[in-house]
Amino acid sequence: MAALWWSSSRPPGAELPTTGGALVHNAMHVFAFGFVAGASWLAWSRAPAGSRQPLRSVGATALAAVYGVVDELHQAYVPGRDCSIFDGLSDLAGAALAVALLRGAAGVSSGWRRAAFAAASLGLASVSAATFLSG
Repeated sequence: MAALWWSSSRPPGAELPTTGGALVHNAMHVFAFGFVAGASWLAWSRAPAGSRQPLRSVGATALAAVYGVVDELHQAYVPGRDCSIFDGLSDLAGAALAVALLRGAAGVSSGWRRAAFAAASLGLASVSAATFLSG
């Protein structure tokens, strides 16, 4: 989270002159916040199995999504950066996708494929919107 904060505190450079570069930059939201949620989910893996599994999943997703909102608000005050709802949706999508994949890998959820597909679809839509609809 500290690395994300540091990265979003820096003014943007001219490193993304192409549409492909912008797509990669926007897709990194999915990966970065998926990592935050996945790390949280794994850190809480010592919790007893069973009834706490959904709480662990919701908590890890919510932690990453709330941090994404905080980071977007922070970027509103950094010269050259902006606060984007599409980036926030990409953050949420990455968090949900990581948790769905981890739940599937751990055998905790039978509906993990549907959840992963929904999260990946949201991620694709929000990354596309951030690239092609944002100023």
